[in-house]
Amino acid sequence: MDILIIAALILIGLLLVIIELFFLPGVTIAGISALLFFGGAVYYAFAISSAAGIITTIISVIVCIGGVLAFMRSRVMNKITLEASINSVVPTSIPHNIKVGDKGITISRLNPMGRVMINGYETEGRAREAFLDENTEIEVERIENTVVIVKQIKKE
Repeated sequence: MDILIIAALILIGLLLVIIELFFLPGVTIAGISALLFFGGAVYYAFAISSAAGIITTIISVIVCIGGVLAFMRSRVMNKITLEASINSVVPTSIPHNIKVGDKGITISRLNPMGRVMINGYETEGRAREAFLDENTEIEVERIENTVVIVKQIKKE
């Protein structure tokens, strides 16, 4: 009967460790309870004899590590994990048809970054000084690898 009680405490502790690691973020009641159940199993085993306590401690560590590894390799873990991958890339260069001094229009608000249309190409733009609203006429002031620095064309 003593072995059954110790085994039940260890299994409940293992279940709580798995819940703590994979389902509940941070240190929660499940983690604290798992420590209490493992500690209760070891305490109960030491109450029987010191040899039983040492064996229970070793078995508890092995069961905990083995149980977590087995759960990680199980089909249940495969069903709850995210397997999506992102295959898109961010454009990293400005089209060669855009030169300093070209004129265009803002597609979105430049706050200070946004989308601009220059020479029929839509690209990332950054306002040099002020925030620019949508449909504002702009001029290319400088070109960097991934962004065009623009300024507003002043109407006279």
